[in-house]
Amino acid sequence: MKSEEQIQPRALRATGAAAYCGMSRSTYLKLVSEKKAPQPRRLGPGVVIWDRVELDQWIETGERA
Repeated sequence: MKSEEQIQPRALRATGAAAYCGMSRSTYLKLVSEKKAPQPRRLGPGVVIWDRVELDQWIETGERA
C-alpha cells in the first residue's frame, strides 16, 4: 500500500454522510427523519453512523429509503 493512499471509511457520522451526499447536514437529517434517506445504525450510546455502501446504493438508484 502506498503511503499516499487514503482509506475511505465505510461508517460516516451525520456531517460526513451529508457531505458525501452533497447536501447540508440539516437537509440530510430532515430526509432521514422523513424516512426518505437511509436510516442510521446505533453502535452505542451517542454513536450513530451511516453505512457508505447504503448511501451509494441510495444515490445510484435515486430511491427514497
